[in-house]
Amino acid sequence: SNSSLPLSPLSLYNFFHLRYHNMAAKLISTGFRLTTLPENYVRPLSDRPRLSEVSQLEDFPLIDISATDRPRLVINHGVSKATIDEMVTVAHEFFGMPMDEKMKLYSDDPTKTPRLSTSFNVKEEEVNNWRDYLRLHCYPIDKYVHEWPSNPSSFKEVVSKYSREIRELGFKIEELISESLGLEKDYMKKVLGEQGQHMAVNYYPPCPEPELTYGLPAHTDPNALTILLQDATVCGLQILIDGHWFAVNPRPDAFVINIGDQLQALSNGVYKSVWHRAVTNTENPRLSIASFMCPDNGAVISPAKPLWEAKEEEAKPVYRDYTYAEYYKKFWSRNLDQEHCLENFLND
Repeated sequence: SNSSLPLSPLSLYNFFHLRYHNMAAKLISTGFRLTTLPENYVRPLSDRPRLSEVSQLEDFPLIDISATDRPRLVINHGVSKATIDEMVTVAHEFFGMPMDEKMKLYSDDPTKTPRLSTSFNVKEEEVNNWRDYLRLHCYPIDKYVHEWPSNPSSFKEVVSKYSREIRELGFKIEELISESLGLEKDYMKKVLGEQGQHMAVNYYPPCPEPELTYGLPAHTDPNALTILLQDATVCGLQILIDGHWFAVNPRPDAFVINIGDQLQALSNGVYKSVWHRAVTNTENPRLSIASFMCPDNGAVISPAKPLWEAKEEEAKPVYRDYTYAEYYKKFWSRNLDQEHCLENFLND
């Protein structure tokens, strides 16, 4: 071929696929836009977002953490605006780095920390999701910080500060949940043990055909609590309410709090883990930062006795006892599209 001819965006995309073969080829944040969706991202007709049928959620409940009137009790959450802004900036800088630099962190092994990957679980999926993400372990920080990216140069300092402030917020929310169930204030914190903390920095590049794919399909989170920082300007998060999907528009300086599977089990089903999904758009990249509060691997997840023991003479907990390590292994061994993972832990 004539080497003086410029490469088209599609040719450049194919070039990256050739250069970074195997699973690494699936990173989609190459900086080049496609005009059609590659076949491995196209969902079956019965499993597409149907974006025209999604409603706007007008009355999303706001929780003011600083309020003393508990029944009205996330805003005023204690995480500084400067910390949030720095975190968003360094995340954009990371995904804006050259491909060679990013690929140093690539892995398709879910057990590796940290790792840059794509989709959800590329080893298990038949159809991939339009997402690249950087997954980090954030607690104890001293144990993991040396593994984190050295580029951008401010990454470790910024993420450390953000992680610490988010952890304190997570503890506050767990206390409020315990109180709302009529349990001791520190009940959840004690049961969950020395909680791990993970972070997923999600990057959804512009997608040529958003109606045919997902950033992430409908799922619940396997952990206890998720604190999500949405993109300030680009919509993409949707939640399921009574069988209908609603778009959760970004709200400045607020976090979206998702109840995870473990709090559903511990509350004996009083709290429900949130079914949510991420959709894409053709115009703008979208960034989100999810922080996960995770039970200690050895923590025994058992529905709180006061929530079921005195209800009826033959009452029993909805879920059987299990360790978080058992649950997490099951979650990552499956495709994200499959049934709610908690269904595997129902009491017989």
